[in-house]
Amino acid sequence: MEPLEALTRATARYAQALAMVAPNEWGSPSTCSDWRVRDLADHVVGGNRFAAALLAGHATQDAYLAAFDGGFGDDPHREFDVSAAAQLTAFATAGSLDRLLPHPVGRISARVFLGFRVGDLLLHGWDVARSLGKEATLDEELVSEVWHSPQPFREGVAMPGQFGVGPSGDVADDAPLADRLLDATGRRR
Repeated sequence: MEPLEALTRATARYAQALAMVAPNEWGSPSTCSDWRVRDLADHVVGGNRFAAALLAGHATQDAYLAAFDGGFGDDPHREFDVSAAAQLTAFATAGSLDRLLPHPVGRISARVFLGFRVGDLLLHGWDVARSLGKEATLDEELVSEVWHSPQPFREGVAMPGQFGVGPSGDVADDAPLADRLLDATGRRR
């Protein structure tokens, strides 16, 4: 799958999960400890803004400030739509995928960073649905893209405390890839 296609699909799938949130559910507990559903939604918006700012040439700290210091407004759906469009445009700009970016994990290629964003959208869409007690499914092709994408910090992802409680140790190596990805990132079905 082409990188921009993966990002577009992950964005659309996350938007579908976000559309499930009723106005009275933003304060509901999230599957991500210490977060409410609204905190989860704001995190994704901030990630989208951060990506757009890094690709616009901002230094890491400046991109972080641009992403999170502006607030998140009173319409999470609109904030997501605006930030997602900016992120897609930034990655789609000619030459963007060939750049090195000053990411908090170190200098990484924009292609690798796009993979991070696909994973964030994919997994947090699952989190939103699960937080609401709704059916949570993962796009198998996107799961494969995330699992097989260059992830220089993969070992760190599987460490307890990095993402939730970490891997359970109960998922077999031949289990469905979605189950392995969820478990590796501290999520349980």
